[in-house]
Amino acid sequence: MDEIVIDGSHAVAGRLAAYAANKLLTGRKVTVLNAEKVVISGNRLKIVKRYMEKRGIQLKGDPDKSPKTPRRPDLLLKRIIYGMLPSGRRNAREAAMHNLRCYMAVPKEYEAAKAEKPVKTSANLHRSFVTLEQVARDMGWKR
Repeated sequence: MDEIVIDGSHAVAGRLAAYAANKLLTGRKVTVLNAEKVVISGNRLKIVKRYMEKRGIQLKGDPDKSPKTPRRPDLLLKRIIYGMLPSGRRNAREAAMHNLRCYMAVPKEYEAAKAEKPVKTSANLHRSFVTLEQVARDMGWKR
């Protein structure tokens, strides 16, 4: 089982997540570097508002069992990729998530590795966009 190393700089989150999910379902290991530089296209205020609303959801009966939305950029990206995996096959979804690693910046063990930049995931930066780091900071994440 070989490993795919992906550079997330200026990659659109949904496209990158779909690409990574496809590779994970084939049984390969996927590592995403520079997760904080992944972008979401659209208006910054609307995107942050949507994530803050998700974060505020609580069950009335037992708030501890409420869905959890992460604040860190690498965990946000993992959650986006998790959403791209098929929900009907729970064991396949969990097994695929064990093969996924997301890092902010580039760790020492991956400095020499050649990170691929899939062409279809690159962003059209002429439109409005926001990075996962900006979304995380607006949600209260402190580095």
